[in-house]
Amino acid sequence: MLGGSGTVGSAVCEALAGAGAVVAFTFLHGEDRAAALAARITGAVALRADLVQPAEVEAAVDRAEAALGGVDVLVHAAGASLGAPPDGRLPLAAVDVAAWDRVMAVNARAVFVAVRRLVPVFERAGGGEVVLIGSVDAVKPIAAPVHHAASKAALRGMTASLAKELGPHNVRVNMVAPGLLEAGLSREVPEELRREYLKHSGARRFGKAAEIATLVRFLAMENTYVTGQALAADGGL
Repeated sequence: MLGGSGTVGSAVCEALAGAGAVVAFTFLHGEDRAAALAARITGAVALRADLVQPAEVEAAVDRAEAALGGVDVLVHAAGASLGAPPDGRLPLAAVDVAAWDRVMAVNARAVFVAVRRLVPVFERAGGGEVVLIGSVDAVKPIAAPVHHAASKAALRGMTASLAKELGPHNVRVNMVAPGLLEAGLSREVPEELRREYLKHSGARRFGKAAEIATLVRFLAMENTYVTGQALAADGGL
C-alpha cells in the first residue's frame, strides 16, 4: 500500500487487516505514527519511501513482495500536502512548478511506477486488485487547486486505461473518489467552501475515513467484476 500512515491510509490498512489481509504500507514522515499503526496490525510491515523518487517506489514494491511472499492488491492512498496558506486558499498564481511536480509525482506518477513493477507479480499470483484513492474533484466540477485536480484527474484516466490493459490478466482497477472528510487533507479546504459543501451534500455531513476504508476493502477483497470505475463517495454532492 502506497501511503498508509495518513488519515485515510491508516483506516484502509486496518480495514484490510480486519478482512484477513497481510499489509505492507509506505510512509515518509511521522515515523512514530507509522510504528504505532504497524504495532496495531498483526504482521504489518512499515516501509519508509519517498514517493517523489521512482526508484524508492520500485524498491518499496520489491520489499513488500519479499516481506509478504507476494502481492495481489495495491492500494494507493498517498496524498501530497498542498501547502495551503493560512487562509486555506491556493489560487493558480500561488502554485509554482515545484509544487506542481511534487503533487503530480506523489498523487499520480507513483501509481504508474508501482503498477508497472507489479504487473509480473500479479500475473504470478493469477490476478489482482488495484484501488486508487482519488478525489471528488476528479469526477465533479468543484473548486480545487489546479495541481491537485490535475493529479486526481490523471488517476481517473489511469483507472480506465489500466482496467482495459490489465483486465485480460484478471486484474481489476478502480478509483474511490472521496468528498470532503472530517479529517486529513480536507481540513486544508477554506471554511466557506466547507460550509458550501454541506449545503449541497445530500447527507449534510462530511465523510469519515472509515467509510472510505469500507469501500476500499470491498474493492480490494471481495470484488470480482467491477473495473475501470471512479466511484464517488461524497454523500450525494
